[in-house]
Amino acid sequence: MLTKMMVPSVLIVLACAVVATGFPYEGCYKDRYPRDIPSSDKLVDSQGMTVERCSMHCRTYKYFGIQSGDSCRCGNKYGYYGSVSNSECNIKCDGNKDQNCGGSWRNAVYENPDDLMAVHLGCFKDQYPRDISSSGKLVDDNMGVQKCLDHCRGSRYFGIQDSDSCRCGNSYGDYGKAANGECTAQCKINANDNCGGRWRNAIYEIKSKPLNSVFASGLPGPKLVFSALGDWGKLGSGQTHVAAALGTWSQVHQADFTLAVGDNFYETGVSSENDPKFEKVWRNIYTHPALQKTWYVIAGNHDHLFNRAKYQPRFGQRENRWYMPSLYYSFYKTVGTKKVHFVLLDTDTVRWGRDKTQLDWFKRQLQSSQGDWIIVIGHHPIYSTGYHGVWSSTRGMYENIRPLLEKYKVALYICGHDHSLQHLQKSRSHVVDYVISGSGSKSDSTDSDAQEYVRSRGIKSVMFYPDHGFVGFEITEAQVRVAYIDTYGRIIYSFTKGNPRAV
Repeated sequence: MLTKMMVPSVLIVLACAVVATGFPYEGCYKDRYPRDIPSSDKLVDSQGMTVERCSMHCRTYKYFGIQSGDSCRCGNKYGYYGSVSNSECNIKCDGNKDQNCGGSWRNAVYENPDDLMAVHLGCFKDQYPRDISSSGKLVDDNMGVQKCLDHCRGSRYFGIQDSDSCRCGNSYGDYGKAANGECTAQCKINANDNCGGRWRNAIYEIKSKPLNSVFASGLPGPKLVFSALGDWGKLGSGQTHVAAALGTWSQVHQADFTLAVGDNFYETGVSSENDPKFEKVWRNIYTHPALQKTWYVIAGNHDHLFNRAKYQPRFGQRENRWYMPSLYYSFYKTVGTKKVHFVLLDTDTVRWGRDKTQLDWFKRQLQSSQGDWIIVIGHHPIYSTGYHGVWSSTRGMYENIRPLLEKYKVALYICGHDHSLQHLQKSRSHVVDYVISGSGSKSDSTDSDAQEYVRSRGIKSVMFYPDHGFVGFEITEAQVRVAYIDTYGRIIYSFTKGNPRAV
């Protein structure tokens, strides 16, 4: 039997090499059809697969398995075909050659951290067809909230009914809410837990335990804290979950403001400054008290359709929180004794190199900047490995915007457009870090042609996350810390850099 042990940051498997950092390694296991760990949530990344990346993807499951260096699968059990020698899991991860990512038809299996909890949402009616599907239903005379949570890992919600029946799903509530007094069945394991009632589901949401913030200890000294949210204007569960996580993060970190980096209203922007989308898509969704501060807004390509982008600055004339004096503008913030210069572009016109007026304005902003820090914001990327591919990284952005960022030592270029979270930088001697926060309500996968394109430009894709989320920032006089946050409020990746203008 394989012996394993954990040390503070490294997992050591006795009698073999170091396998991963921070995740218990279960061993090397055979695979065949039907798959030992199902492919229903499979993720393939031929450039950036790592143990951490697979864990992020499988965050609500108990286990994850990596195979052939690039394929990640999620599940709550494994081992049907038996284990094999660790020597048969000898393929290194494509994104980190120090890590073990299985073998040919061999899963390197890891255990995810036990950081989930159940939040009770109330009592809900049920009938046929079931509000939450009975596929995978668990019936147990000793049912409890924790038992149902463990059974439903991989789902967003679970419902317990009649004290013994557990069902898992990603939606609920088709038949409406019932009075709490209709869910009176006690759980057998813990009488303080609510286990529903007759044709009544006690509904729970599966969430991460309290926010594990990389900012918990904080950078020393005065700081400026803000978030960037892109492509957020599509109503649905993705937007709602990001909004909740954004509100919590902003409260915990006492955020000063929010950057809205475009595609604010799908699919065709707003039809006037009185369009009800301002209420339905923005005001009624981002209701958390911590989000009632200023939003600095730019337009995306969807906002520009039918020449409609002009209505958003007009809305800002009567809504103080919606700061958008024009389609491109700049502002300063102070952190300690230093100034931070934010320059916001309207990239839907400038990306084709046709907007000479805006390009001249941009050059003047950088040439005359009084900022100790400079941060530039646009909707379209200069580099991206996302679904939109090379169409994201147009010649106009590469030839007209990129050289100015490097010349004037801009610390960050923040954008959206591709529906993912990304961090890119030059492979050598980089000045600018490229931050993509484009999954506020939509999400997409990576693109192999785009990966090849950025490599041909000498750019490294440091991190790519294909799911919903946003990015948080903390700036001090000397450093900026950037954290990528998922819908569970968890930091999936972060980096810290100094000020290139101070060098």
